[in-house]
Amino acid sequence: MNEVLLFIGGTDPSGGAGLPADLKTASALGFHGCPAVSALTIQNSGNVLSWEAVASAILVAQLRAVCDDGPLAGVKSGMLGSTENASALAGFIRKELSGIPYILDPVLTAGGGGSLVSSGMVDLLRDELVPLCTLCTPNIDEAEILSGTSIADTEDMIEAGRAIIRLGAEAVLVKGGHLSGDPVDILVTEKDYAKFSGSRITGENVHGTGCTLAAACTALLAAGFPMETAVRDGRQYVRRVIARRIGRVHGNLPGHSPGAGPLPLSPDGSSFYLPPAFCGMCGKPMGKSPGEHGHLFCGKCGFIHYRNPLPAVVLMVHDDERILLVRRAVQPKKGMLSLPGGFLETGETPFECGFRELLEETGLQIRESRLLGLETDLTAYGGILLAVLEVRDWEGAPIAGDDASEVMWCPIREVPELAFSAHNRLVEKLANTQ
Repeated sequence: MNEVLLFIGGTDPSGGAGLPADLKTASALGFHGCPAVSALTIQNSGNVLSWEAVASAILVAQLRAVCDDGPLAGVKSGMLGSTENASALAGFIRKELSGIPYILDPVLTAGGGGSLVSSGMVDLLRDELVPLCTLCTPNIDEAEILSGTSIADTEDMIEAGRAIIRLGAEAVLVKGGHLSGDPVDILVTEKDYAKFSGSRITGENVHGTGCTLAAACTALLAAGFPMETAVRDGRQYVRRVIARRIGRVHGNLPGHSPGAGPLPLSPDGSSFYLPPAFCGMCGKPMGKSPGEHGHLFCGKCGFIHYRNPLPAVVLMVHDDERILLVRRAVQPKKGMLSLPGGFLETGETPFECGFRELLEETGLQIRESRLLGLETDLTAYGGILLAVLEVRDWEGAPIAGDDASEVMWCPIREVPELAFSAHNRLVEKLANTQ
């Protein structure tokens, strides 16, 4: 899989929105992000104070430099600053970037209400960029402007999405966070629509969530996920960054990356996760041990391997009444119950990892599994990115092994507290669907 994404947008010295949000989101989801600056902003966690567009020739030169350096997996644009930049980007996408996902976040106003566009930008978005996009992600105000309709409820959101589809977009995610009540986002395609309901984690504004959602969708679409899955999992990631928000004087910043934290003062001598022996980019031996910050630098190709987030698989093995649990035989959380699972080995797919881990820990063999989505967690291992596999068809008798000291079946509605918060959330969600 190509792991490079191109982001076009504005700077943000607060680090919460714009290009900083794009890059941190890409990194958290396993991608390398390349930033092309279209506008310089002066803003904090609450307000955009002023901004200035860069010259379109400078923007195009940045795009050319990135594209000359190798292929890309996806493209996302946010604040463009000027009609010249929007027109130049449209021409560049048509000529150089067709065939890969393009996500258009039509940034027209700041969270504080100030305009972030110059005269004529709306027409340019409608006429040149919307027809090129794989997904358009307007909020209520932006959807009203692009569609020329008023939005008061979810039915209006659907109609606005359909109007933008008629402009040429493949799909439109109308974000309903600005409406009263619990937030509802609606994904509209040419043939159908899907509603994504949620609850408000906080009544306060969190700066940069729109940028973060569009960037997450870019990464997930680039990874090959279907549109509805990419939107669903992108929303889940945004919920996590809101839950980890950072309070500042003028507002809140999203907590994009799980903290690695300092190493324990008294290590117990065990290793939670060994660094790779071979570079995942060029395949050559890594050689030196990781530095004090947990990074590995490949001297052959220059690729930097980050410790977080660690890629792992969690297995939900269940029937209509029971779910399979294992008791942990190792730290962290030794002696507590958890779902089966473990870290991906180099070169493994999540399905290969799931088959191996379930066999090692429980003796069961998967006949069929499906990917439910992605989860994140912060544990003693560091930040974890979990591929959630549901298993409804297996063979064999459960026998504890590897990292498990006991295997048991437990009624889904009677599962006790598990070792990891993500496991608890997954079981609770399953219980609510039974």
